Parts: sequence; C-alpha cells; structure tokens
Amino acid sequence: MDQVLLYGILVLIVGVIVSELYKANFERKIESQDERGRQIALKVKSISYSMLSIGVYVGVALVAIFQVFDQYNFIYFVMLVFFIQSIGSSIYLAVIRRT
Repeated sequence: MDQVLLYGILVLIVGVIVSELYKANFERKIESQDERGRQIALKVKSISYSMLSIGVYVGVALVAIFQVFDQYNFIYFVMLVFFIQSIGSSIYLAVIRRT
C-alpha cells in the first residue's frame, strides 16, 4: 500500500513537471504572442482558476460540512488540487491549441 502511494505521488509530480514545461514552452513561442495566442492563454488561465476555486470549495465542504477527513489533512487536499489543476490546464491548452 505504501509503495502504491509513493508511486502515485511520483507519477503526479512528474506529470506536474511535464505539464509546466509544456505551458512554459507555449508561452515562449511566437504563437503565444499574437492575438489568438493571447486568447488561448486567457482561456487556460480562466479554466485554471475555475478548477482551483471548485477544488477548494469541494475541500471546504468535505472538511467542514461532511467531515470526510480531518481539517489537518486539508492542506494535502489543496496540494492535490493544485497538482491536478496544473495537469488539467496543460491538457486543456493542448486541446485548444489544436482547434
């Protein structure tokens, strides 16, 4: 069980690093400097903030209302939300760039 958790965390960390490198690569290219690139960047930021907001609201509801896990573990849930948001926004960037 401990090794599965460790491998899951490592895969998540590698996913975050790859997704951040992908976003940085996009922002560095000329494609991101034109009007369409700025529109794409704004859409990615918008969905990214929405994912973060929803994740934090769900976490607060799970801790305060439903008491699914202890409030001391809330910070780990928020960290997980940040990781998932990073990966999700990169996936969204890849999809929207192709359309």
